[in-house]
Amino acid sequence: MKLHSHNYTVEMNLQSAEFQLDDDGLAVFTKRCEEIGRKDPSFLDIFSLQGSVLKYESETLLPENMDGSKQKVLLVLGNPATHSVKNGMFFYSKANGDRHPFWGKMDKAGLVNAVPKTTRDEEANLRREMILNGTSSDEYLVGLTTFYSFPTPGPDKMPFPGVAGVEKLFKQILEPVSKMETKRILSYPFTDGAMVVFTQQTSFQTFSHISGIDPILWSMRRLSGVALAELLANASPVDLKKDAPLSKFIKKLGLKLSEMYSAFSKP
Repeated sequence: MKLHSHNYTVEMNLQSAEFQLDDDGLAVFTKRCEEIGRKDPSFLDIFSLQGSVLKYESETLLPENMDGSKQKVLLVLGNPATHSVKNGMFFYSKANGDRHPFWGKMDKAGLVNAVPKTTRDEEANLRREMILNGTSSDEYLVGLTTFYSFPTPGPDKMPFPGVAGVEKLFKQILEPVSKMETKRILSYPFTDGAMVVFTQQTSFQTFSHISGIDPILWSMRRLSGVALAELLANASPVDLKKDAPLSKFIKKLGLKLSEMYSAFSKP
């Protein structure tokens, strides 16, 4: 497995004390991942499984230029698409190579300005640099991450697509995986003071249940960019230091906020 530009690596022992996947469950998981790999070559470029040790690439993109005059917005997508991870950028394209409509909605929401229509590589590079430099919007600093970090094929006709696919793959250990992902999102300094927007229903519900935070829910498939702009206009940022339910969650994990910020390597 080769690490592609601007991604990060997740490594987890599925049979460790944290996850405790039994032998039967590991055999099923291995078989299902082999099925994905047979249908989606991109998956094999970003995934490996050696015994019970799972390693894969994922994606998070956060501004490096923290302009204090702009409101932070963290978009939390369901999970990465394999071909986007391989190409090093969220929503690199639709599965058929066409331009993804997500970026048109981001423009309408005032979060990521439109870029010139050129090649998919050039468009991805321009958007990436705008987000990293904090210049994607005059009003907002935009960060992108996913709730589940495990990548799956995007098209519904592929095996185990999207969030539903992740939840089926990790069904036996979904609770500790969900807690791991929630800790990761809360560990980003960018999250504190950001308006947190989830784009997918079940991951929104899981994060809210675990963390006690009530983020914005914007259905990416059903709602427009204008609708997202309206939601943001009436939203409040997350305050990790004052949110009582979150403080209880952090205490339960046995971590201080400062330790959470350093517990995860930067993407």
